Amino acid sequence: MTAILFGQLMSLLRSMLVARAFSLGELDAFYAANRVSETLFTLIAAGALGSAFLPTFTGFLVKGEKNAAWRLAAALAILVTLTLSLLAILSAWFAPQIVRYLLAPGLAADPLLFPLTVNLLRIQLISAVLFGLGGLVVSILNAHQVFFIPQLTASMYQIGQIVGVLLFARWLGIYGLAWGVVLGAALYLFIQLPTLLKFVPASVGYVSRLTDIWALLTDSAVRHVIRLMGPRVLGAGVVQLNFWVNAWLASQMSPGSYAGLVYGFALMLMAQAAIAQSVAIAVMPTFSAQFALGQIVEMRRALISALRGMLLLAIPAAVGLMVLRQPLVAMLYQRGEFNEIATNMVAWALLWYAAGLIGHAVLEVLTRAFYAQQDTRTPVVVGA
Repeated sequence: MTAILFGQLMSLLRSMLVARAFSLGELDAFYAANRVSETLFTLIAAGALGSAFLPTFTGFLVKGEKNAAWRLAAALAILVTLTLSLLAILSAWFAPQIVRYLLAPGLAADPLLFPLTVNLLRIQLISAVLFGLGGLVVSILNAHQVFFIPQLTASMYQIGQIVGVLLFARWLGIYGLAWGVVLGAALYLFIQLPTLLKFVPASVGYVSRLTDIWALLTDSAVRHVIRLMGPRVLGAGVVQLNFWVNAWLASQMSPGSYAGLVYGFALMLMAQAAIAQSVAIAVMPTFSAQFALGQIVEMRRALISALRGMLLLAIPAAVGLMVLRQPLVAMLYQRGEFNEIATNMVAWALLWYAAGLIGHAVLEVLTRAFYAQQDTRTPVVVGA
């Protein structure tokens, strides 16, 4: 919980520094460009991989099959790296077309913002691969009931961007923030590696031949995880489609419209992370272990207890954000390049995002119970 709260404070500080330092047009370009790498990471490695990999990996561990568990982890590390690298290269190659036709046609019509968005997109694609591997390590550590270091990784990502704003941007402008994203993604991965190495058994060897790699990637456990990922990728894709539609529409409105949506959503997410995400991360390995051992009654009790505690905080938080949205946004962001017009944009977006906080918080916990049972289809139906 402490690490998550620290991460949210770093996220808030990063948002305040970014809002003060850059114009609304630059922020629109940056956040639109960031959408591509965020989508790749989310579809391949974030919720999709974690929801499919973690229950399977935990199942092997509780049954004493450590070698099988680590073979699965090694195979998915290779698969995630290859997949995200290929998608990042293709996205970088077709970046102008992506921005012009799929992401932000309004920015494409601006002779200054269009090349800026394309270049920012290409830089930030590097972070997708680093995040993919980092997300896999998070799942492995959570399966071993290690939560503090994985939760601290979000802070490292924000700190990387803070360095980008305060240091890199002095010479590179908004490009400094993009390189801060890459730095944050690298910190997100590498801060976890010392803890990960403590759990890797000595019996796990290194892949040295192409035949070994092929054997890993075609293992039945890997195919099982990929099958479980399918529905989750579809569900995450629906959510990401909403974000892309937001970017597509907002890019054709007044400058700062898309940045306003991003900031409003980020404030709601801060509350959700502090209230629901910490609970969901903590209960997921417990749910997975209870299901693997057939302890369904205990799992149901744990779910009810988690939901009760979470709702006790989510309801007043949602009301508070809706009522205090205008002074809250002004207090946090209205300085430097961020003027009263930008405050009004963010406050209006926050009103509607805050109304959905309770539902988002409930889903954050409830979906973990389905994923623990290796049911990735039901949450997709509900989410869609």
